[in-house]
Amino acid sequence: MQLSDLPEQSEFRMDVVSGGWVVFAPERARRPLGLSHVKPHARENVERAVCPFCPGMEHDTPEPVYLYPAEGPWQVRVCPNKFPAVRPITPQTRGLTQRLTANLLPGFGVHEVVIEGAKHEADPTALSDEIYQQTLIAYRERIKFFAADRRLDYVSVFKNVGAEAGASMAHLHSQMIATPFVPNTVRDELSGAENFYGLMSRCVFCDLMRAHSDGVPRFVTESANFMVVCPFAPRFAYEMWVMPKAHSSSYESIADEAAMELGRLLKRVLTALDAAAGVPAFNYFLHTAPLRSPSLPSYHWHLEIVPRTARAAGYEWSTGVFINTVMPERAALELQAAIPSK
Repeated sequence: MQLSDLPEQSEFRMDVVSGGWVVFAPERARRPLGLSHVKPHARENVERAVCPFCPGMEHDTPEPVYLYPAEGPWQVRVCPNKFPAVRPITPQTRGLTQRLTANLLPGFGVHEVVIEGAKHEADPTALSDEIYQQTLIAYRERIKFFAADRRLDYVSVFKNVGAEAGASMAHLHSQMIATPFVPNTVRDELSGAENFYGLMSRCVFCDLMRAHSDGVPRFVTESANFMVVCPFAPRFAYEMWVMPKAHSSSYESIADEAAMELGRLLKRVLTALDAAAGVPAFNYFLHTAPLRSPSLPSYHWHLEIVPRTARAAGYEWSTGVFINTVMPERAALELQAAIPSK
């Protein structure tokens, strides 16, 4: 299929996993823009002169809880967030796991920062394969660590790149927040996937990958063990999901070699995103099964890459329904064309 073959008409699409609706309105991309900075702009890497994530500034961050390598100059460093969204669990706060009412809990949990590389680098495509691999391994090891604490139910792993995506520091990093509940979006995915499995006796995420072989043009690229697709109803233009080809519900099962393969694939995909969408700010986040879950036949762990190509406005905030101006089939073709050959 060619770009010229794709329709430019409005559509409503429902996400087959969560059940959420998305409005596709390609014509809105041509509307006049009178206000300055009305559109999200390309990533900017201007930052203050002294970066607390750089070597020599370790005193400006809490003591690390994980280092790679364990000895010698570090390359990946995980430390508690100095300004946490949730309070660290300490012996003095162990009683705070009790509910105050049926719908109220104290804001306890763990919030950590994963510093990706000792070198001050703001471009994700410039990181080495080893840094990608070791960052992905750090996620795995910290999730396993949190799983040993039965008061915690879920670990959210996410990365903000660029101010438009919520990053406050340019030095590449990601974050992990462990909470005593499963977040809303993941809970909806788990429920939707279980309902699909109950009706069809197969995994909905495996179906999304299988659609490539059926000729649906939302495939972006693949490696030996992973596939990248644009979802059927993406919230943002050029949104991509990265999934293991073999069914797996928990990210903690990823092997070191697979982490290297996934890191290399991510770098290629992010290079294509910059080329196709004009170096946008973006978020990526890991969706995986809750801590200590058995293997779930209905659920499939995955990474979602969400470019900040548009700002949510009144309609999105009032309804929870996003307006996307780029059809995923068009986005997939543009991303395919931008994937580097090596």
